[in-house]
Parts: sequence; C-alpha cells; structure tokens
Amino acid sequence: MNKGIIFFIGVLMGILICLLLYYLDVRMPKDIFHTEYKNVVTQVDTVYLETPKKQQKQNVEKKLDETADLDTVDVRQTGVEDSIYETEFSLEGIEHEEVFSDQLLRTRTVKVKLLSQDVKSSDEFFQSFEIQLWSTPIKNKITYSRNQNMLKIKGMEIDNVSIVIWNDHYFLELGHRYYAIPETNNFEKLNPVQIPQ
Repeated sequence: MNKGIIFFIGVLMGILICLLLYYLDVRMPKDIFHTEYKNVVTQVDTVYLETPKKQQKQNVEKKLDETADLDTVDVRQTGVEDSIYETEFSLEGIEHEEVFSDQLLRTRTVKVKLLSQDVKSSDEFFQSFEIQLWSTPIKNKITYSRNQNMLKIKGMEIDNVSIVIWNDHYFLELGHRYYAIPETNNFEKLNPVQIPQ
C-alpha cells in the first residue's frame, strides 16, 4: 500500500507541474520572460596595415664567392646563363623503349569434337572454330578471348589444340587437359578444369 500512495502522489505532482508551466507560459505576461534589447552602439576602430616591402633580389653566386674559401670548397661553375630553377632532367641520350602492340602470328581452323552425345542438334553449336595465336610481351601467362567461334590465344602454341563440346559448353583441349573458354570481351587467364570421362 505504501508503493501505491507514493505513485499516486508522484502522478499528482507531475500534473501540478504541467499546469504551472502552462499557466506561466500562457497566462503570464510575456514581458517577464522576454527582455527587450535596446540598440547598443559599438565603436569600431580602424586598423591600418602596412604593405609588405618588396624584397630585393640577391645574387646567390656573388655571395657564394664572397663567403666561401676557394681552397677548401670545390666550386663548380656551370655557366652564367644557367638558372638555379632549371632542372637536370632531359630526354637527350635516353634510348626510347618501343611499345609492342599485339600482332596476329598464326591462324588455324579446327572442327569441334563431341565429348558426349548429349548435344541435341548440330545446328545449335558451332561446327568449327578459328583459333588465332597472338603475340604477347608477358611471358609464362596464357590468356584467351572468345567471340562466338573466334578464339584468340596468347602464350600457347596452337598446333596441337582442339575444341570440344561437353554439356553445351566449349573447352580447349591440349594433351588431355581441358580449359573452359566461355565468351569474353577482354583477354582472360586460361584455367584448367576437370571433365568427367
């Protein structure tokens, strides 16, 4: 019963505080809470700044000659027309490296072999592929690019390769190793895959 009385007194106190705030906000004149600000005039001081003086140009070479002891310091004078702001970089005397573009080296046409008899119709798949060998400046990297029945290969000899179809997917075969060759827009790495026999 003691907890109920304390709760009831707390609710009544909350209601009384809310009514008091409402009365003070609505019923009381606004002048008590809001003070009016009178126009205050402040005096503004003007600050004058001096313009910075221009620095005189100093001849570095003359001061170097005056302060340095020529017996102890090795002074190399390159010429009067040289400036301290010139760079030592130039392209003269540097051999220009040639940029190699990809070149078509060889072309070969191969017939597509069937690994399984699951192919529905011979009209649905390509009967032959044109395999092109392209040059590449990157060694030990085998990449390919395929657009329909045109296969471009970099980094692999095309003399002993053939194209097989299995489960409606084309694979490149080289010495009983198979590589998946889905269609691509760019040259991608050839990765070997396992085909169950």
